Amino acid sequence: MLNPRCILPLKVAIALTLAIVSALWLGWERPYWAGFAVVVMAATETSGHSLKKGRHRLVGTLIGVMAAFILVASFAQQPLPFLLGYSLFAALCVYLQGNPRSGYMWTICLMVCSLVLVMGKLLPELTFSMAVLRVQETVLGILCFTLVFSLLWPSSSRTVVISTLQLYFDNQIKQLQVAKDELAEQGSFTKELNLGDSLRQLTRLEDLIYAASADSYHITQDYAKWQALLRQLNQWALLCGHLAELNDQIKEKVTPGQTAVLASLIDRLSQRAHTALAILDNKPKNGTIGIQAMPCQVSLLNSSQHGVNNQNQHGATLILGTLLTELDQLQFDIVEALSDLTGTTNSKKTSKERRYKEKWVFRPDSAIAALKAFLVIWVCIALWLLIPMPGGAMIVLLGAILSTVVLSLPFANVKTLLFSMLGWSLFVLAQYVLLMPMLTELWQLAAFYFVNAFGIWYLLNQPQQVLQRMLGSQLLIMMTSGAMQLTPVYDIQLALLQLILIIVVMLIVFFINHLVFPNTPESTFLRELGRLRSGLKHAMDRHCAPSKSFQFYPDPLRSVAMAENAASRINWATYPEVDAKKVSELINSAYKACLLYWAFKDNHQRWQLSTRSKAIEVLVAKIMNSLAGILEESIISEALTAHQQQLDDLLGELQHYLIGLDRESVLQFALNVEDVDASYRLLTSLKLLIASLKSLSSNVQKSEVHHLRLQPFAV
Repeated sequence: MLNPRCILPLKVAIALTLAIVSALWLGWERPYWAGFAVVVMAATETSGHSLKKGRHRLVGTLIGVMAAFILVASFAQQPLPFLLGYSLFAALCVYLQGNPRSGYMWTICLMVCSLVLVMGKLLPELTFSMAVLRVQETVLGILCFTLVFSLLWPSSSRTVVISTLQLYFDNQIKQLQVAKDELAEQGSFTKELNLGDSLRQLTRLEDLIYAASADSYHITQDYAKWQALLRQLNQWALLCGHLAELNDQIKEKVTPGQTAVLASLIDRLSQRAHTALAILDNKPKNGTIGIQAMPCQVSLLNSSQHGVNNQNQHGATLILGTLLTELDQLQFDIVEALSDLTGTTNSKKTSKERRYKEKWVFRPDSAIAALKAFLVIWVCIALWLLIPMPGGAMIVLLGAILSTVVLSLPFANVKTLLFSMLGWSLFVLAQYVLLMPMLTELWQLAAFYFVNAFGIWYLLNQPQQVLQRMLGSQLLIMMTSGAMQLTPVYDIQLALLQLILIIVVMLIVFFINHLVFPNTPESTFLRELGRLRSGLKHAMDRHCAPSKSFQFYPDPLRSVAMAENAASRINWATYPEVDAKKVSELINSAYKACLLYWAFKDNHQRWQLSTRSKAIEVLVAKIMNSLAGILEESIISEALTAHQQQLDDLLGELQHYLIGLDRESVLQFALNVEDVDASYRLLTSLKLLIASLKSLSSNVQKSEVHHLRLQPFAV
C-alpha cells in the first residue's frame, strides 16, 4: 500500500512533468510557464482551493493581458506616462491582492502584465504573441493539474468541511463538560462562561465552504443553506460573547433550583452536540434529532426573587436566563439545519436564500504594501534608466514580481528569504551545469523534473514548509528554463544574471520594507494597537448611524488579531523593560473589549426594536460620544490618569441610573416589565464595555509597550 505521505508529492511531480512535456510536444516556447501554474495550484489546502486558484489564475492572466494591451496601445511612445500608469496599476494590484477571496487573481494579473510588457518590448506584434503564448501555457498547466488531481487518488473538499465541523462540535462538548463539572463541584462558574472559543474553526470553515463549492456537488447545490448554517454558527458565537459579559457580574453561588435548571440545559446542549457529531458521521440517532432535545424556556428567577438587594446579581441573572433560552433554541436550529444539509431528516422546510451585500472595507495594511511596491518599482526603473544594468528591463520585471510576493507575506524576513533563494539556486545550478547537459532525450528531461519535484515535496511535507516548497519548485523551473526550449541552451551566464538581479531587488525590498512603515513585528504591533483605538472610536461614533456600503476605518477585531500575531513574532528578550505576560494580558483585554462592544451593539439594536425611552437614548448617546472623545488620543501613552478619571465618572453615572431601574422604583409606572428588562440589559452591557475599555487602558500603561519604538535595526 502506498504511503500517504507519497501521494501529494507523486501527484505534483506527475502534473508538473506532464505540463512541461506536453508544452514541448506541442512545440510551444517557454514551457516553464505551464510548470509555474502547476506548482502554484498544488500549494493549496484542498482540491477545491486548487480549482478556485486555477480559475483565478486564468482570469488574472486575461486581465493582465488586457492591461498590457491598453498600456502599449495608449503610451508606447510616451515613456513617462507609460511608466507612471504601469506603476499605479501595479500598486492597485498589490492593494487588491489583500482580498482573501480574489487576491491571487490580482497577483497573477500584475505578473502577467509585467511579463508581457517586458518580453514584448513594447512592440505590438511581439506583445500580442507573448500574450497568446502566456494564455496557452496557463490553460495547459491548469488542464494538466486538474487531470492528474481528478484521476489519481481524487479527494473532495467536502470531507475537510465535515472534519472541521466535527472538530467544532467536539470542542463544544468538552467545554460543556467542563462547565457541568464546575457547576456540580463549585456551585457557580468561576471561569468565564464562554463557549465561543471555536471562532478559529468558524473562520476556517467559511473559507473551506467557499473553496468546496468548486469541487463538491452537494455543497454547490445547497450553498445558500451552508451560508445560512454559517450565519447561525456566528450568531452562536455572538451569544457566547454576551455570556462573557456576565463573567464579572455572576459572583454568588446559584441556588439548588437554579443548579438543576442549568444542569438540565447543559445536558440538552451536550446531547445535541453529540447528535451533530453522529449526523456528521452519517450515524444519526433514529434518523431524527430527538424529541428529548427540544428547547424550552430557561427561567432562573421566580416571583419571590424579584426583590433581591443585589441589583447587579439580579440583572445578571435575568440576562443569563434570556441568553440561555436563546442559546437553547439556536443550537436546536443549528442541528436541524445540519441534519437537513446531510440528508438525515425528512424535513421539508427550506431555508430562504438571503443575499447579503458585502461591505467594502479599507485595508490599511494592503495600502501600505501597495505604497511599498510602488516605491520598489520606481527604484528599479531608476536603476534601469540611470545605470547600465545588465539584463535591461529585467530588473523592473523582477522588482514587480518579488515585491508582490514578498510584501504579501506577513512579517516576511527578507534576509531569510534571500538566503533560501541562494541555497536553492546553488542546488539547482549544480545540477544544471553537471547533470543536465548529459540529458539528450525527452524522457530523461521528464525524469529529471519528476525526481526533483517529488523529492522537494516529499522532504518538505510540513504545512509550515509550504514557502520552501514553492521556492524550491519555482527556482528549479526558472534556473533550468534554458533546457526547456525547443533547442536546449545551457548558458550559466543567464542563470547567474538572474541570481544577481534577484539579490539586488531583494536588497531594495529589504530597505524599503524597513524604512517605509516598517514590517517588523514590533512596528506592526504598535501600529495595530493604534488601529484598534481608531477602529473603536469610529465604531462608537457610527454605531447608531445607518449601515453604509463601505467601511473606511479599520476593523478592531482584525487589528487585535494582527497585534497578537505580531506579538508572537517578537523576541521579548531584546526588551527587558517589557513583560511578555503583561502584553498577553493586554491582548486578552483588547479581545474582550471588542467582544463586549459587539455584545453592546447587539443589545442596543434589540432594545431599539423592543422599546424606546428618550431618556435612556440620550444617556447612551452622551456616554458613547464621551467614549469616542476619550479614544481620540493615542491608546499607547504613559499617562492615562485623566482618561481613567473620565471612565470612572461615566461608570458612576451609569451605576446611579441602573439603581433607578429597580423593579420597586417609580420607573415601573413609566415602563413595563419587558421595557425595564431590556433597558437594564442594555445599560449593564454598556457598563461592562466601559469597564473593559478602562481595563484595556490600564493594561496598556502597565505593559509599557512604548519601549518597542526603540527597536534595533541591522542589515
